[in-house]
Amino acid sequence: MREMITRIQSIELEGFKNIQKGSIDLLSYRQKIYYSGKSDVIGIYGQNGSGKTAIIEAFKLFKTIASGEKLPTDIKNYIHELEDKATLKFVFYLELGDKKFLVYYKFSLRRKDEEAELFNEKLSYSELNEENKKRKINIIEYDIDSKDSSILPKSRYNELIKNNKENEFNLEVYKRISIKEKTSFIFNESLKEIFKNNSTNLDYFNIITAIKYFARVNLFVITNEHSATISLNFIPLSFRMENSNGVTSGDISINLLGPSNLDKTKYDIATQIIEQLNIVLNTIIPNLQLDIENLGNALSKNGGEIVTIELFSIKKGIKVPLKYESEGIKKIISILSTLISMFNNPSICLIVDELDAGIYEYLLGELLKVIEQKGKGQFIFTSHNLRALEMLQKESLVFSTANPSNRFMRMPNIKNNNNLRNVYLRDVDLGGLDECIYEETNSFEIAHAFRKAGDILEKN
Repeated sequence: MREMITRIQSIELEGFKNIQKGSIDLLSYRQKIYYSGKSDVIGIYGQNGSGKTAIIEAFKLFKTIASGEKLPTDIKNYIHELEDKATLKFVFYLELGDKKFLVYYKFSLRRKDEEAELFNEKLSYSELNEENKKRKINIIEYDIDSKDSSILPKSRYNELIKNNKENEFNLEVYKRISIKEKTSFIFNESLKEIFKNNSTNLDYFNIITAIKYFARVNLFVITNEHSATISLNFIPLSFRMENSNGVTSGDISINLLGPSNLDKTKYDIATQIIEQLNIVLNTIIPNLQLDIENLGNALSKNGGEIVTIELFSIKKGIKVPLKYESEGIKKIISILSTLISMFNNPSICLIVDELDAGIYEYLLGELLKVIEQKGKGQFIFTSHNLRALEMLQKESLVFSTANPSNRFMRMPNIKNNNNLRNVYLRDVDLGGLDECIYEETNSFEIAHAFRKAGDILEKN
């Protein structure tokens, strides 16, 4: 596909996890700039259990669905306990050559028996030009209950079967396969080919292709499972590499407890990642470098080449196994390659849950400041460390509330000379906002509860 830029603009959730309703939009979308050539950064703050991680999981679910992969096996747990369905809406800015679009993708889940199903998807767009500004065009809507035709609008259905009557049968088959396999209908590869070969408007095919490519290759979602892997002494190196053969992205998991076996392809990638990381690493953590030591080659049962390796850190000439470094250093190392890619590429979005886990407060602030001021991509993160409130512009910070029907807000009436960290802590203490941002706790009640709980063990 020709050169393109894809950027997230907003996300809206209804009935998802512990969010009955909530939305977050990025600064570029709020200002109707969409893409300025600079980074977009959003930090999400709030007390435990207030919906921050739900946002991360929503993006992970979008990545799964738009990549054409199967729904998670626990998908029914994604629906709010008081709701029958969950709906997620995403807006993207898409630049394809000399064309610019806002793209809208919506999907809905609902409970079915003891499970849940993806029962509705809708993809539409508006072209951003002076003649046709903001007129929304529906590319395709899929509804599992639709009896009249496999897809909506009816005009699109007629268009796709007009010159090839077999598509009437094919569309119904693809729909049934999507239901059985628990995958997206819209981002099915076979459906994409029908649009390519039968639609009168090539924009439809290009938009479907671009959103799927973004989800599969350029969207990175780092959840707490990633950090848990590090705690178990495996380091997942997230990466994105681009060369003349195309783009490769994903994770390479390396055992830190001892030698680890990689196939030759992964070893070559890991070697390049380490070389890339060493350029940046000692500017973040002075005097630190990484070394990947080749302990020997062998053949697998399938005849492929296997390389045995071990990762080391080097400080001032002293070489030790990487497993002895702190959790914070290992976390930085594990996401640093994708951070570098996001910093340099406007189409890459990196989303990290609990970014601050184990990372020194001052370093966290410096990293965020550099990304916001000098970066090109998009960075969305959750954190409990309030250093970012002093380093990022106020429009780059979103706060979760105690209201499940209005889960996210920005701080109102913040002046340029205000210290947002102090304002936030004051509002936690005193309230006064339209929404409660902290469900009050009482230190005396906490102390009493600790004593009462201690008495139970003493009596027994």
